[in-house]
Amino acid sequence: MNAADNILLGVVGKPVLHSRSPLMFREIFRNRGLNGAYVRCAVKTAADAVRLINELGFNGVNITAPFKESVIPFLNKVSGDANSIGAVNTIINSKGSLTGYNTDHFGVTEPLEMRAGNLSASKCLVLGAGGAGIAAAFGLRQKGAEVIILNKFEDQGKAAALKTGADFKNLELLPDVIGSADIIINTIPYEIGELDISGIRSNALFFDAGYKKSHYKNTVQKAGAAFIGGEEWLIHQGIHACRHFLGFLPEREILSSALERTVTKKSIISLTGFMASGKSSAGRMLAEKLGYEFADTDEIIEQKQSMSISGIFKNYGEDKFREMESDMLLSFKGKSNIVISCGGGAVLKEQNRNFLTEETLPFWLYTSMEETLKRGNDGTRPLLQNMESPEQLTQLFEMRKHLYASLYGTLVLSGDSPEEIVELINEEIYLSL
Repeated sequence: MNAADNILLGVVGKPVLHSRSPLMFREIFRNRGLNGAYVRCAVKTAADAVRLINELGFNGVNITAPFKESVIPFLNKVSGDANSIGAVNTIINSKGSLTGYNTDHFGVTEPLEMRAGNLSASKCLVLGAGGAGIAAAFGLRQKGAEVIILNKFEDQGKAAALKTGADFKNLELLPDVIGSADIIINTIPYEIGELDISGIRSNALFFDAGYKKSHYKNTVQKAGAAFIGGEEWLIHQGIHACRHFLGFLPEREILSSALERTVTKKSIISLTGFMASGKSSAGRMLAEKLGYEFADTDEIIEQKQSMSISGIFKNYGEDKFREMESDMLLSFKGKSNIVISCGGGAVLKEQNRNFLTEETLPFWLYTSMEETLKRGNDGTRPLLQNMESPEQLTQLFEMRKHLYASLYGTLVLSGDSPEEIVELINEEIYLSL
């Protein structure tokens, strides 16, 4: 790929709003002068994830929980590592053929090698036998380390141990074995609660996969041991995901610096997307649910001009309407607790895109072209009225697609009812806190 390409990448999960991968890839694009965008995709099923990849023409996506295993049956090929681990976290789309890879094991072994050197003589504990735990155990065993997987559920733990060549012990035995471990990797989600690691050795390494919160940092450091946060896992798996996506290994410092930047909490939510994607109806319901003010830019312009959008297009032209639209959108700068429903073409102006990216929490409501045509034939959409064929609608969307993605927001499938869209957005916001 070169600087002229419109590269479209993303991360798919549930939840996914918390993902910091967009920060890393935005910095990679800037550093290399690439015309790329990276968007979060909030979906309900692996099938929806694959549908998005195909319909939107993603060049590649990262896959996060809970779809790393369930997406595999939808792929055309799976790499050796991903097949051994039984999970995929990176998908490449080559002209409609989808290949799955797993870069999570690099996210474990490379940060450890930076601190401990050769891992072949290390005694390691992996806490948890889910996809992340299996990837960690696989990577460590590939490096020749001794690995014990500790898990609450015996069947799951034994299966993970058999798959990776590790040993298994029940998680209840952690206090008995932690004192002999050189390295402990925790892959158990923060929400499950805190484990007893008080017996950790002073010269041990503790690697916590979670990067939102950790129960263990203070305990580890008080014991004199070294703590590695989940950002390191994110960075190193991202380096190798980039290798698959773009054909090069970015410098670690580029990704690290992106994650160090402070991300301010946004109190304006913007809904963007193509015509007839349900922004107005979902936005009004979302505002009511959150106790926010609601603003529909098209409706406000119509009220101020005492004229429909179609009438404004007919009497003043599209350029004049875009000026009105931009003035209206930028008037919300500095305000808070508002849900804004944006017109489908609001992303055409750079100043609008900058405002939406920097001042709001953007959600891109997406629906298929077939559904767009069904919803849009209501006589209120001037651009649609002037089109001679459905192909023109597709061409218009293709021109705008990259602009929606360039906001680095969160894509939500809009085929569901407004109530279901609102519930999904609200859940994403709540779980990202």
